[in-house]
Order: sequence, then C-alpha cells, then structure tokens
Amino acid sequence: MKITLALLIAAVLLSVPAIGQTNLNFNNVAVTTEGAIRLSWNSASNEYYRVDYADSLVDTNTGSITWNTLYDDYVSQGTSTFWLDTGNYFNEPPILHPGKTTQRYYRIALLGTNDVPAPYIAITSPTNGSFLSGDATITVAANSDQPFITTKLYVDGEEMQEANTTTNYTDNGTNYVIDTYVINTCEWPNEPHKLFATAHTESGPSGAPNVAAVQVGRAASAMVPVTFGNLITRISFSEPFFAPEDGTTQHVSAVFAANVDWTLQIQDASSNTVRTATGGGGSMHFDWDGTGEGGTNLPIGTYTYLITAQTNGQSLAESDGGESSSAMYGSSTTEESGETRLWVERPSGVTVPLALYPPGIDTNGWDIFEAPASWNPWLESLSSQSTSTVDSGGDSGGAPLYSGPSFQSSRAPVRPPTVPVKGRAGTFGIAYDTYRGVFSGYSLQAPDNGLHIGVRIQLQGFSGDYHFVYPVLWGHIGEAGNFIREMRRGNWSMGFDRYDDALSINDLRASGANIFNNVKLGLLMCHGVYGTSQDYTANGCKEMYFPITSGSSAQYLRMSEMNLGNADTNGLKWMAIAACNSLYHTDWQNMQNNGITPANGNLHLILGTDTLAWTGPTVMSLWAKYMTKGKTNNSPMTIESAWYAGPGDSYLQSGFNYTNAIKFAAAGDFNCRDDYLLTNAPPAGSPFYNSQQVWP
Repeated sequence: MKITLALLIAAVLLSVPAIGQTNLNFNNVAVTTEGAIRLSWNSASNEYYRVDYADSLVDTNTGSITWNTLYDDYVSQGTSTFWLDTGNYFNEPPILHPGKTTQRYYRIALLGTNDVPAPYIAITSPTNGSFLSGDATITVAANSDQPFITTKLYVDGEEMQEANTTTNYTDNGTNYVIDTYVINTCEWPNEPHKLFATAHTESGPSGAPNVAAVQVGRAASAMVPVTFGNLITRISFSEPFFAPEDGTTQHVSAVFAANVDWTLQIQDASSNTVRTATGGGGSMHFDWDGTGEGGTNLPIGTYTYLITAQTNGQSLAESDGGESSSAMYGSSTTEESGETRLWVERPSGVTVPLALYPPGIDTNGWDIFEAPASWNPWLESLSSQSTSTVDSGGDSGGAPLYSGPSFQSSRAPVRPPTVPVKGRAGTFGIAYDTYRGVFSGYSLQAPDNGLHIGVRIQLQGFSGDYHFVYPVLWGHIGEAGNFIREMRRGNWSMGFDRYDDALSINDLRASGANIFNNVKLGLLMCHGVYGTSQDYTANGCKEMYFPITSGSSAQYLRMSEMNLGNADTNGLKWMAIAACNSLYHTDWQNMQNNGITPANGNLHLILGTDTLAWTGPTVMSLWAKYMTKGKTNNSPMTIESAWYAGPGDSYLQSGFNYTNAIKFAAAGDFNCRDDYLLTNAPPAGSPFYNSQQVWP
C-alpha cells in the first residue's frame, strides 16, 4: 500500500517578546495532511501577536536572520493559541504554501494587549461535535460597547473569506453583529476539524483631523470541534490566482471517499458550462488551460468548478482512489509500507517530527522516539474531542472509509486562497500614512500661501498656522490589508504597497514622477483638509491638502501637485483618495475654474469625499469587492457606483454611530462615468463632478 506523506518544512521555532513578555514559547507544532504547518504557543488572554517567517537562518547579505511578516494582529485564544500556515498569497510577492517550499523558520511576536475591554464572540451554530457535509453555514455572534465591530472565521487556524451576510443593531448602548459564513467542507479531508471566530472592535472612526487615536479590542471564541464527511473531498487547485497568459494551467483535483463516476463542469458567472471533463475512480485530476470546448477563447472573469460524483459499486482497491493523493499544493509519496519517522517530545510537551529541526541542534533532554510516518499528534488530539461517526482513516493520504450518500455535487472554490477568476485583470497600487512615526501624532505647519511673505494657508476653519494629526494605525493598516486581499481575489496584481517612511511626498508629486501613474488603479489613504484662503502657487485658487510624514516630521502635499493619469494601456485610469474632504465641492470647482486639477487628460475618474469621512475595517475593501464581484450574483458594479455603495454598506454593517451626513464624490470625464474595471471608455474632454450622501 502506498503511504502519502505531506511535505515537511524544516523549522527553528523561535519566539520574540516584542514588548517584554517572558512566557512566549511554542508548545506544539504539526504537519497537516495537506502539508500546512500548525503552530501552537503559550499565551495569555487579551494579547495579540504577529507571526514572522524566514526562508533561512542566515541572510548572506546581512549575516543575520531576515524576518518577514506572515500574519499580523492575531488574537490570543487564552493560555494556548494556535495558527495554521497556509502561506499568504495576498502578499507581494506571494508567500507560498509550506507544501511548495523546502524550509521555513518561524517566530511569534507579542504586539500588545487590548486597549478596551474584549468583545464577546461565539459560534452559535453548528454546535460541538456536529457532522458537516457539503456547503456548511457557520453563524457567528459578537457584541461590544464599542461602535465598530467586525468578525473573522477560522477553520483549523486558517482564515476564511469574509461573511456572506451581516446583520448589525444597537440596543441600550451595546453594538451587536451576527455574521453568517458559508464554507465548502468538500475542500477539506474527511476528518475532525476545529472552528473558531475572532472579533475586532474600534472605539471610533479614523480619518478626521483632531480625532484622538482609535482604541482597539480583540477576542477569540471558544473552539467548536466538528467533523467533515463527504463523498467528494479535498477539492484543490494548483493556482491560487489563475492567469493563463503567464503560461500556467489550473490543475483541479479531488479525492473521493468511494469509487465513483465523476464529471467536472467549468462554468462562467452565469452558470454556463464552458468546459467539461469526465472520469472514474477514487480521485480526479484535470488540467485546464483557460480555454473553452475545442480550444475557444474565454474572456477574463469568474469561473467556478462544479464537480458531481456517483458511486459505481466498485471498491477503491479497483481504482487509484486508495493509492494516490491530490494533497493541496503538492505532496510526496513513498512505496514503502509501514514507514516510520523519528519524533521528539520535549519536556515542555512539544511533540514534533525530528526532521523539523536543523542538523546539529542540541537534543539534550529531549525524548526521541519512533512512530508511524502517518501519525499526527494534532489530529489525534482533535479526534479525542469529536463525536464523529466517520472513520478518519489511518492513512493520511488516502480517502477514509465511507458509508454515506451515493451521490454528491460540489461547487468550488470557496476556501482561501483560490479565487474563482481566470485572467489577470490589471495592476493596482496602494499608499497610506498611519502617522505613527511619532506615536502621539504630528504637529505640522500649514503651507505657505505662495507669496513668500510669511502668510500661511488657512485650513478648514482651523485657527493658527499649526495643526495636529493623530495616528490612524489600525484604521489604515487593517483597511489596506483588506483592500489588497479583495483586489487580489478579483485577480488584480499589486504594483506597490507603500506606507509611512516607505512613502515619500515626492512619490506623489508630478515632479517626482507620481508612482500611481504606473498602475491602472490607485488608492491613497491619509488625512485631508481643504483650504479656505487662496494658494498663489496654484493660480490663487483654493484647494485640498494631505499631510505626508517622514520620520519625525510631516508636511502638506498640495492636491494640484499630483498630475494623475497615464495614456498607456496599463497606466493610471482611476484614482481614489480616501481622505476627509479630498473632493470638497467648493474648492474642486475653484481648482477646475483655474485649470489646475490634479487630473490630466488621461485620467478617467478621481474619487474622494465631499465631507469628513471615516476609515474602517471594510470601507475600501467593500469598494474593491463591489468593483470586482458586485454585491450579488458576481455582477460587478461601475467604479463610481461601487464608490458610493461600498462605504455606505460598510458603515451600516459595522454599527457606525455618527449622525452627520457623509458624502463621497467623483469627478473626471463624463464619458467615463460608466467605467467598469474590465470595460471602460476613453476620455472625451467633458468634465463632471458628483457628490452623493452615503450616510446616514
């Protein structure tokens, strides 16, 4: 019998107490049947962490370990916390799944503790010990006295996609949220799994001047042990983002719990089948080159994979089903029956394969023993907590015993990171300032009015020449990450991600060759104010200003300095500035009348706000989602309409508590108002401006 072994990753398990913690250390590590690495460490309530990784112990350039962030702002689960490394394909460049690498080294950094009381969060369904099959709905409930609250769902420590639906309401000062998530259990092995959720709260909005720093609270729910049992299991894909123009093919695979006749239908966003494959046995393998039947060309868009399976009465022994595996992101196979492996149990209780440690490490005090190669202490722990009636099988690479329904169909992908999109849609860039270089914020001087006689621009009713901007640490960091993930899910490539000291004010000026002109869509997140007096460096008009920091200082960027737009096919067509009053109607009109707008004749649209506006965890990510996938039925919205709908829905879902009107705005060429990300019209020289209230 063949025994399939998940690829092992050599690792040195390190911890770093970022703020002086002394008890931060690993207490377990395991390799899953899919080759992912599960880390577990000692922890304390109310803490949050960062997971770092390195590809080698010594950087040949620096002579030391080079650590990079793998996952950030991860919530403590109590006295022991675990997390699953499945890579980070939303990073640029992508961090590969451990099964696609040869070695990886880890450390955990304690970032801090909650600023405000932890929210309440629980998974209300399913209940402990539930048996789940096919598409499973997970309901998460959370509440807090903080005005902003969002949740995340994890399966075995792997973060899932955002909630499918969100309900939010406030009662007697308490903010409640109920999120429903849908996962496809056919994308995992038939075995016990753990579900949990986390909640993130914020004390108020970020983005307006003279608003104090946001206070953040975090919490993790109790674990909910469940068991997945399906006829179709382990649906997986070789390419997280499928772009056949790169010369790649999408390898689609699945493992069946019985000998079946199977059909694979690749379908477009309207559920039209564009490619079909059939076969039989205990597993499925198909390479899709991105074309339709007969090699026909297919447009860039959303394509899902519908798999149907019908048992055929044959045993798995009569097929390849019990002898091969399509482990997600690859596996290695051995012909040797009964192969064993050396394991280590340290005094701390850690039980891991000895191969995870580099050669020559001091093993004094360790208990080294021999056990079957397929033995997994993590799964054994899960099994002891589950009431499953499904035999999870002793062979981690083959399909388990099965006695369920004889027919099943399943549509994928749902599980991260694979996205149901074919073809690269374009390149985006993002830049933001958290104003955290000086922890308490920055005091900066208003710009000279251009006459050079010591007179400063009057800004938005502020008195005096100096103004203060507070940090928006969590608002912009969290929002940027969510926006990047949503654009990558739409198969957009990231051109750059610059923030704080990596972002220079000259990066945004025409004189410095504005970096945004090299991507097709741009997003800048920062503070913003409008001028109430004339600026003689810009034909004496009134305009908008954005503070940009560098180390311990900050200065204002004039909007008129930016020169946005590029006629190249992949040059800048749409630019969003998520900042207060970034398109303040009075000053924009004044700029347009004086012929000094930041948009050159190549820019289609510039998007901003006409009032004070607030950033939050999902404001910009919903804009990205609505542009790439739409609100329902994979029907993308126009760029302008998504700009209004995304923020409005985000405020509604997060329990936003603000009574004044918030207006988002768009300006640009009238001929481009109906632009979508994939279809757009060239500018025709007719300007427009529109402001729309998105809240309340």
